[in-house]
Amino acid sequence: MRAFLVPAIFLALSLPAQADTTFGLGVNLSFGGGAGPQTGIGLRVFSDDKKNSTVASVGFDYLLQSRKIRPSVGVAYLGSNTYIGADLGFTPGQGLNFGLGLGLSKTQTKAAPVASEEPV
Repeated sequence: MRAFLVPAIFLALSLPAQADTTFGLGVNLSFGGGAGPQTGIGLRVFSDDKKNSTVASVGFDYLLQSRKIRPSVGVAYLGSNTYIGADLGFTPGQGLNFGLGLGLSKTQTKAAPVASEEPV
């Protein structure tokens, strides 16, 4: 798990800090890893908070059926205070799995471009 999660975290931390991050809380359905589909309640951190944008995510789910924590990395689309995402996670005892999730997040409207005047 460390071979997968640690590089992803370092990559996320090394990106330029031009955007504000935001959090999301939602439900996730994970598939694979030798188990049937599992429902989870998840917390996500998104790389940006702009509405109508695609962002990177890092987070974890509490899987209700197996009662395990599932860390994950993925991508999400932020809507108007909502998100929908796909991720790759690791569940102890089950291995790597794929997840789909949706939930609530705090988003901001994209700022209008600022026109700058250059001296003549």
